[in-house]
Amino acid sequence: MKTLTRPPQTPVRPRAVADAPRRWPRRLAAIATVVVLIVAAIAAVWLSNIEPLATGPVTYSITEHGLHVERRDVDALGVTGTVQSLPMIRGMVFRYRFSITNTGRLPITIVDAGFPQSQGISTHAVQASPSLVQNPGAGSGFGPFAPFRLSPGDVAGLTMEVTVPRDACSAPGSFTSWYQEPVTYRVLGVVRNATVETGTEIRLEGTDATAC
Repeated sequence: MKTLTRPPQTPVRPRAVADAPRRWPRRLAAIATVVVLIVAAIAAVWLSNIEPLATGPVTYSITEHGLHVERRDVDALGVTGTVQSLPMIRGMVFRYRFSITNTGRLPITIVDAGFPQSQGISTHAVQASPSLVQNPGAGSGFGPFAPFRLSPGDVAGLTMEVTVPRDACSAPGSFTSWYQEPVTYRVLGVVRNATVETGTEIRLEGTDATAC
């Protein structure tokens, strides 16, 4: 009687069991991609909704020689600040200051400020005091404007130069005014724009010389 012997054989695993280890890396990669996309979407929504810039507590008066400026304080109907009125002169150039504060939780970089335009009244930042907390004096700490870091809770001062075109028209009894300035800043590498109330209204009043 003959006995047949066979070499031991490796048990055959079901296909699902054999392929499972190969699927896990792909599944992990897909899950990681979804998580990254969700985090990026949340960050984008957060960045688009934060507004860290606000009006600072420090106010300034226009003190340039040769300008007749009338200043009055306003505190009514929820509005607090000053109104600085002066006669409009065609081609006039003057400066005024205001302060801003970072109310957010992250440091930001102030890149630029003002509304420069080829026609009409324009403004642009020419000086800055990056930290009024460290330089509390009315005129201290101001130097030529350059992008600067503004830490959470810190206050900075900006000097704006105003240019009135030579063909400006404003009849007696009328005026041109503004109380906000556009400010460009950067947070977490993203450049954003905000319109910040200055705490002071600049009012250029028309005269016989500016009537059209």
